[in-house]
Amino acid sequence: MNEKRRTLLKAVGGSTALAALAGCISTGGDGSDGGDGSDGGTTGSARLWTDLSDAEDEALTGYIDQYESETGNTINKEAPGGELDQQLETAIPAGDGPDSWIWAHDWVGRFAVREDPPFLYDASDDVDVSLDSYTQAAREAAQFNDGLYGLPFASETAALYYNADMVDEPPETLEEMVAVMEEHHDPENGQYGLSFPGVDPYLASGFIQAYGGDLFDEGTLEVGVDSDECKQGMDALETLYKYMPADPGYESQIVAFSDGLAPFAINGPWELGNLSGEVENLGVTTLPTVDGNHPRSYSGIQLFYFSSMLADADQSTVDAATGLAEWYTTNEEIIQTNATEQGFIPVLTDVVDNGDLSSEVQAFARQVDHGVPMPSHPGMNSVWTPVTEALERVFNDEQDSDAALDQAASEIREAL
Repeated sequence: MNEKRRTLLKAVGGSTALAALAGCISTGGDGSDGGDGSDGGTTGSARLWTDLSDAEDEALTGYIDQYESETGNTINKEAPGGELDQQLETAIPAGDGPDSWIWAHDWVGRFAVREDPPFLYDASDDVDVSLDSYTQAAREAAQFNDGLYGLPFASETAALYYNADMVDEPPETLEEMVAVMEEHHDPENGQYGLSFPGVDPYLASGFIQAYGGDLFDEGTLEVGVDSDECKQGMDALETLYKYMPADPGYESQIVAFSDGLAPFAINGPWELGNLSGEVENLGVTTLPTVDGNHPRSYSGIQLFYFSSMLADADQSTVDAATGLAEWYTTNEEIIQTNATEQGFIPVLTDVVDNGDLSSEVQAFARQVDHGVPMPSHPGMNSVWTPVTEALERVFNDEQDSDAALDQAASEIREAL
């Protein structure tokens, strides 16, 4: 996953709470193989849009080749460039959108409520795999009201990377982490304590919400950005800000760690494949506790989305698009390999339960347990930008953190 894919979460929203719908769509498959999309010998083609890191993209290309070879279907994988959601906003109304795309679950609700034109396709009658194949959180993430709008293949959240050549023991507390950062932070000589795109609300959410506050409660639709608990969490975040490079942008931050210029990085599993090739002795652990509290980081579920382009497509195209999603998301070998090589946290229950995950993936999975699902109510779309701008003002010493959160909360309430 690259800068565009995660730092632009400030521009996205998502689906409502879906717990009541868990397991409500079981389409008759046994969940072991998935469909092949061939529909009795008729082959089709489908367009898939992606915005992936180099390592992720290379792996997916290989899997698509395998799927095409096995089924005879053709998948035209494209990277449209720019911000993916904005590309969709332009392409789908023009009738030139993809048949499927890959992104976290938080766009389900945002797009499912769109009617003129619709953006998503309900594949309840097309998918031939049991949703019980996936973890409860994953199958909930793919649904909205009575519709099935995608299939899940991985979970993700932010955790703590460390360079074991610079860190003797991974820190368990923020105080321990600060002590190590102090040893290495020397910005005048290009050395830093931490590599962290800390003005990204998704990546910063764990610390802001460490004391129990929620940026947005999708159950009550209450804005908690200006709560006392979130303001307490900002104190921890500001502590980390002191040890980051001066440019909080994604690329500027990640390069400090990948070049061995910082002992720590806070980022998601999408960077594991890239960083494993850059940092010889790479480690991953959960985010350090803050006053005994585990940071409550946002977690997301990666989906193959089903686009409204499928509504008027040939059945062979529908079969090709849904068939790829079924085949990929229920293929134990693919899910296990992705966990090992890309750091993807499995949501396929057979892989989750097999106990054969790397220490790095186990660390991300433990952080998911400490965290909270990314709010998927469409109202969350109004939260990202005000919070991002508030964090930028705090990072640049342009505004006190309490005042920044108060302003962001006011802007969000006006927009809801």
